[in-house]
Amino acid sequence: MSNSAGASRVAAFSLYAATIVVVIVAFLVIRSWGDGLAAPATAGVVSGKSAQAHASDLLHVLLALAAVVGMARALGTLCRNLNQPPVIGEIIAGILLGPSLLGHFAPQASAFLFPATVPPALNVISQVGVILFMFLVGVELDLGLLRKQGHSTIAISHASILTPFILGAALALLLYPRLSSSDVTFTNFALFLGVSMSVTAFPVLARILTDRRISRTRMGVLALTCAAVDDVTAWCLLAFVVGVARAEGVGVLRTAIFAVAYIVMMLVAIRPLMVRLTRVYGNKGRLTQGLMATIFVLLLLSASATEIIGIHAIFGAFALGAMIPHDSGMARELTDRLEDLVVSLLLPAFFAFTGLRTQIGLLNNFSQWELCALIILVASLGKFGGSLVAARITGLGWRDGSALGVLMNTRGLMELIVLNIGFEMRIISPTLFAMMVIMALVTTLATTPILHMIVGDEADERLQAQPSPAPSAEGRGFLVPVANPAGVARLINFALAATPSGAPPPRVLALVRRPAGGVRADYGDGQRAPRSAALTTALELAWEKNSVITPQAVWSDDPAADLVRIAAEARVGWVLLGPHQPIFGEDFKGGLVRTVLERTRELPLNVAVAHRAMDDHFADVVVIADDGPDGHAALELGTRIVQQRDAELHVVIITWNGGQAGMRLNSALAEAARVAGRRLHTEVIDSPAPQAILERIADGLAIVATSVDDRLARFGRRLSGRAAMVLVQGSRLAPPLTAAARDPRSAAS
Repeated sequence: MSNSAGASRVAAFSLYAATIVVVIVAFLVIRSWGDGLAAPATAGVVSGKSAQAHASDLLHVLLALAAVVGMARALGTLCRNLNQPPVIGEIIAGILLGPSLLGHFAPQASAFLFPATVPPALNVISQVGVILFMFLVGVELDLGLLRKQGHSTIAISHASILTPFILGAALALLLYPRLSSSDVTFTNFALFLGVSMSVTAFPVLARILTDRRISRTRMGVLALTCAAVDDVTAWCLLAFVVGVARAEGVGVLRTAIFAVAYIVMMLVAIRPLMVRLTRVYGNKGRLTQGLMATIFVLLLLSASATEIIGIHAIFGAFALGAMIPHDSGMARELTDRLEDLVVSLLLPAFFAFTGLRTQIGLLNNFSQWELCALIILVASLGKFGGSLVAARITGLGWRDGSALGVLMNTRGLMELIVLNIGFEMRIISPTLFAMMVIMALVTTLATTPILHMIVGDEADERLQAQPSPAPSAEGRGFLVPVANPAGVARLINFALAATPSGAPPPRVLALVRRPAGGVRADYGDGQRAPRSAALTTALELAWEKNSVITPQAVWSDDPAADLVRIAAEARVGWVLLGPHQPIFGEDFKGGLVRTVLERTRELPLNVAVAHRAMDDHFADVVVIADDGPDGHAALELGTRIVQQRDAELHVVIITWNGGQAGMRLNSALAEAARVAGRRLHTEVIDSPAPQAILERIADGLAIVATSVDDRLARFGRRLSGRAAMVLVQGSRLAPPLTAAARDPRSAAS
């Protein structure tokens, strides 16, 4: 055998050597023929010098990016350690690498790092970075905040936009003859100056509130909501200003018509498409390359559309991001995947390009610094003063109103985006550009220390999870898996309502899928529990309700299998799930819900699927039960809720073909009678039509046995549109009979 293997290796080596010899000989023959050929003149052929220059340009771009990213990260970290937003350090890094410092004190180093060929390349990279950043801002935008807020939010938001806008326009009367030129009309100049004064940096504000642990306070929620409204309004105003500046006469009307058509298309066609893509994501369980490619194509087309219309590409990126449901898993994974690349690499290129444009040396006399100070004063007075006055009028105290005004005066990166648009369109001069950049830095830098002076340290207490007792031996507690922060309140409210005194607290479980490349670096070796926004939301909700939950977060490659395993290990009696609706069809028992229902059917676990949010003030609990395991579990769940709530318990018992309730159902009825007393009302219906049951359900909470729903052709789909509904699957393992079950006369009739 060994001799045969050796002979095989010798033959393979000989064939390989012969192949090489043949190739060499063939090339020599080809060369001998080619040496006698004549080529045309060099016109149109890239010379070796051009290729060398191209390589040199690439080298300078790479070195410039390395310097920018390193400087931005270093100064950003320094600012974070000084309790300042990192964006402050990143902006300063761009300015320091520009002509204001490096170009002034080390012109040769600046010329080597940023030769004339580098700024155009940085401009392209920075534009891509800003487009992606604005897309992420749109993804993070909660449009629901804009629909749910009352008059106080609307008043403060409008005041914080209109006041600085009109003050900025008035300031244009002073600045236009001093810092502009005849190429720019006063209308465009005044409009742009007003918009640039009105901007609030929503991402920076959110980070400040989160770092100080006040994002969930009344003032924090109000500030976030007002900033979100400000963002949308300011971008709309800026789009209008850009459209006016780029077009005149009939062109303005054309831009307005196309802009309205674009918005209608986004709402009518793109928004439903994005909702469907989130369902595709839910079925896939991850953001596939196909989904990413689809989203990027739509992003590029949307940005191109607004650029063609005449209102700048960033608005198309922002609008597409806003069409994606911000609380969906797809939105969170998109943010996780893109944020590091955008923030760490592409945005520093934008800061560097802004720094190259910022020439603080142009402010070379006292009068110009006076104008710069006046710009800062007017910008702060407009934002702070307008927000404070509106807050006081709507009922906020002086301290909360002042804190809100300071927060709304945060500008950061968003202001730089606005300023660069104005600079590119030549609406503002280099001198005014430098003044406005300084204004953005000063107003953002002042936010944290002034906010600390106003609110002090009392809002810096961290949320502490309350200690929870160990599960009881009976294991009748709830396991509540959470993934989407938007659906957490529904599940937590229900689990707390169905947890009697003395029972183990709900165990809230976050199953976090591992990223495609494995556990992220900041989790070390993967042994630490992952972070989960949904679990954080659950903890904060329990804290607000002064209730106890047991939090747990684990990595998972198979969520359904891990969920069932953890439920068995924790010896819980119930698993509470949210609905999962497939892309096509109306049944909400799809995806993970269906898998869990199938895997727990023969286990000592009851499963409840909460389809709609439960009203805390419901007066009736209606249980639709039959004599099967699902009916027993549905009645048990209704009894647990009534034990906690002063509500009426209506039990509709379904018998099939003249049957009667069995002993186990009688046992459950006896327990319900003991708990609810006179509040228990029962009715027996034989083989009903779905409509007959629907007529017995008011606007309360309906708890429906899965077996009933299946036999009545899933009438729960019709029920879910009119009442809060929970679908229940009971364990097929029969529980022991109580004395009441053996004596049916003790059950309520």
